[in-house]
Amino acid sequence: MKINIAYLKKFVAFELEDAALKELLAGIGLEVAESQVIEGQTVFEIEITPNRPDWLSHYGVAREIAAKNGQEPFVPMTVDAVALVGGEKGFAITIEDASDCWRYSGAIVRDVRVGESDPAVQKLLISLGLRPINNIVDVSNLVMMTCGQPLHIFDLEQLQGEQIRIRRAKKNEKIRLLDEREVALNENFLLIADASRPLALAGIMGGLESGISLRTRHIFIESACFNPLVIRRASRLLGFKTDASYRFERGMDVEATIPALKMALLLLGQTQPPSYFQDVYPRPLLPTVVPLDKDYPSRLTGINIEPETSSAILQRLGFQLQDQGSRWQVQVPSHRVDVSCKEDLVEEIIRIHGYEHLQAQMPLSANPILRIDREREIVQRLKNQLAASGFHEVINYVFQSPEENALYDPQLPALALKNPLGKDFSVMKNSLLAGMLKNTAFNANQYWERIALFEIGNVFGQHEGRILEEKKLVISAYGLKQKKDWRSREEAFDFSYFKSLLAMLGRLMRLDFAFKKQAHPAYIDTCSFAIEIAGRPCARLGEVAPEFCRYYKLERPVFAAEIDLQALVAAVGEKRFSGTNRFPAVRRDF
Repeated sequence: MKINIAYLKKFVAFELEDAALKELLAGIGLEVAESQVIEGQTVFEIEITPNRPDWLSHYGVAREIAAKNGQEPFVPMTVDAVALVGGEKGFAITIEDASDCWRYSGAIVRDVRVGESDPAVQKLLISLGLRPINNIVDVSNLVMMTCGQPLHIFDLEQLQGEQIRIRRAKKNEKIRLLDEREVALNENFLLIADASRPLALAGIMGGLESGISLRTRHIFIESACFNPLVIRRASRLLGFKTDASYRFERGMDVEATIPALKMALLLLGQTQPPSYFQDVYPRPLLPTVVPLDKDYPSRLTGINIEPETSSAILQRLGFQLQDQGSRWQVQVPSHRVDVSCKEDLVEEIIRIHGYEHLQAQMPLSANPILRIDREREIVQRLKNQLAASGFHEVINYVFQSPEENALYDPQLPALALKNPLGKDFSVMKNSLLAGMLKNTAFNANQYWERIALFEIGNVFGQHEGRILEEKKLVISAYGLKQKKDWRSREEAFDFSYFKSLLAMLGRLMRLDFAFKKQAHPAYIDTCSFAIEIAGRPCARLGEVAPEFCRYYKLERPVFAAEIDLQALVAAVGEKRFSGTNRFPAVRRDF
């Protein structure tokens, strides 16, 4: 998100140098990734967390600065002078499903003149990474960057039937977008349509036929709030995002549609009410109200926070408080879609109060319901032992390519993803071995001679229509066990060493591993073993098959083992303390 510092100062007054402003923003969670000077104007590129869509605007950042400074208030643009009345009859807005579109506000403005924007507006938009198009489209972009609400403006004369319908697309319906790409649609897409055809992909991009051109005389302005899940799904299916979809899929302020519409009218120079206005809000959302005990911020953070301090911070952030003696009823502002419980309120308080006030010490308290997690304890012992033996832990994705799945075992059915990130991440792993070999190849290409790795992760499969998920430990060794030096000769990893490592892990768990020869596609036939505990299989080890190694261009032998952690944990006996004899026998030797 790009923030123009000069434009930001229109909404909150502050006199801070760039370095001090960066430090202030970082302290409240807004990390400045980059600072630029564009045409003499300072612009910050700010990293935004997914749960804070209200930060995707100058208003959102101005609110935070005002709350943190506590001196100058946040002052939004005054739009109350713009009147919105019903106006002319005959035009209609219809929402077919209120769960898809929560609110839709629209206005008609007649007799507009399309041309270039004011140079100052063009300069501002360029500094924010947007391309000036014309005075009408530029207003919609400026409103979005100012208050965060995306708008779309249609050429009214291109609408058929004097109506706007918010509906789902029909199968095989098509639309040509503003970027001139043609998209085939289905029921997963939400449309803005007129009486006979689609006009725009709701919350994503407008259609080319209804776009603003130099011939446009009358316009229809849309200011809406869509279901974020619907917009996110459509954006994923299309494979691209826009500035509008980036905001809608995170959740927009349902109360911002009217102020944003008024702001657009004001920027267009409309001093008179629009010729038509309608606000369709089929299911008004009730404000979120959270009870908060006045001493709860102190109890949760472990430091003393006076109730007056908590109250002042919440009010500066736009929360409304109703005092009920020992507690407040806190009404959450509509733009804070991320706040739903009292812990969220305390997070807001300590964020503005300052994380530096938190004490870096463990609280002196006992947890009466604490239970030791046996599996976690056993896994930690295994990890510690492997690390002590010179092995390094790696962490990989749970996705891989179908070819890698087939290399491990071509008979196992692959569990494919509906919306993969790409072909190399299109199926769930049926084994951790492929990822381990990929890590080995990467390190071998960096000229590492000893590559000893392990990973703990989940593998997936299918059985009779059910999806299976198991936790595994995979260990691999490649290259030199011992480099040559003045004391010892060069020595490569071999199977005897690798088998002894597995036996040592078994002794650590007080288990007797039985190694039995058993063929498997991932290992060479002459060196493929299963490990059993009391007759029950729990692991597989051996030398990786040559075709598996060739896939990753590994020239030396790779020894690997994959252990079923659930079977291993079940076999480990529980430790029990046995007291010593209080009256041991005494033997005297004279």
